Amino acid sequence: MKQIELRKLFPFFFLLSFSSGLFAQEADIVSKLNAIIKPITTLSPDSSFDDLDFLSEELLQKKIVALGEATHGTKEIFVYKDRLVRYLVAKLNYKAISFEADFNGLEAIDNYINGKTDSAIISNNYKPLFNWLKDFNKNKIEQDKVHVYGLEIREFSLAIDRILSFNWNISKPDKTILLGIRNTPFDKIDKQSLANFKEVCTRLPINVYTKMLLQLIGNYQNFIGLKSKIGVRDKFMAENAIALQESIPNTKLIIWAHNGHVAKSALYNKPTMGEFLFKKYGNKYHVIATDLNKGYVSVRTVLAKTKSYSGVQPLYLSEVSSDKAYEYYFSQCKFKNFILDLNKTTVDSQLRSFFAQQKDMRMIGGTSTPLNKKLSILANFDTIIYFNETNSL
Repeated sequence: MKQIELRKLFPFFFLLSFSSGLFAQEADIVSKLNAIIKPITTLSPDSSFDDLDFLSEELLQKKIVALGEATHGTKEIFVYKDRLVRYLVAKLNYKAISFEADFNGLEAIDNYINGKTDSAIISNNYKPLFNWLKDFNKNKIEQDKVHVYGLEIREFSLAIDRILSFNWNISKPDKTILLGIRNTPFDKIDKQSLANFKEVCTRLPINVYTKMLLQLIGNYQNFIGLKSKIGVRDKFMAENAIALQESIPNTKLIIWAHNGHVAKSALYNKPTMGEFLFKKYGNKYHVIATDLNKGYVSVRTVLAKTKSYSGVQPLYLSEVSSDKAYEYYFSQCKFKNFILDLNKTTVDSQLRSFFAQQKDMRMIGGTSTPLNKKLSILANFDTIIYFNETNSL
């Protein structure tokens, strides 16, 4: 009789033992993370960078440092990336900053931070950073100044206005071609017109600007006729980042973009910008990704009736409660907000195995879906900046 009762209880004891083992493993991971994470002591971009000094030896040797964002609409992530840019510029001598943004639009801002114009159209979120860069550049010789660049082309009219403003010796036929491109809607430019435009640009004085413009014209030509820009956009941003890095002697490059673009592997069945850069530069390419657990983010949501998108509005993200997500473990750490150097995790077999696993991680673009992406943190990123609770921009 007792044997029958014990047999009935065996599944219960097995599950209890299995659950205890999982809890112990979970506790081990959190405990080991607590031993290596560094607290985020301030969000203020203007404060001392002493808390970031432990990153200096590693980042000083890189050619490209990519600053990723889990969302485009999170205040803490945005402000801390601002802080990281200032640290890289002021302490580690980085002088080129590129953005997941329009090349021509950033050129206008570059003119502003380098004192060539007195004003520029700048988003309120970026104003503190660009005003700081303007002050940083003041009274510096050209070789010590910081410049900003866009990694995409979204229209040609500003570029053509810039070319015409230089008063270069442009022939009348070439000027006619330039004005023809300028007056044609961006998505209506045919291949032959673009080829003519490119030919004109090859006759312009060679500098970083014209090299980038030729690269971007080539990228646009490749877009024509493609049904999907997924992956293609990343390839072209990578090509432009490489062209930029190689065009400016002895320059280390900062990239400001989404986590999904700077990651080192194909997250959506197409190579990311980061994968191209990792193949090109190896360990000279370093990715600092950002992550969050809960709080508000700014996104556009799908309107059910029209299936169109709303304007940008706050969306609340509930706390991550699944052990299949990295944030579940991060939220149990002793610091609410922290920096994790993933190189420190590789010396411990349990942590190395944990971060090599495919788990969910926050990955939010401009819209409210999707919210997560299954990936290996170790295969994609080098440093994690984690915030337990956030606010929207």
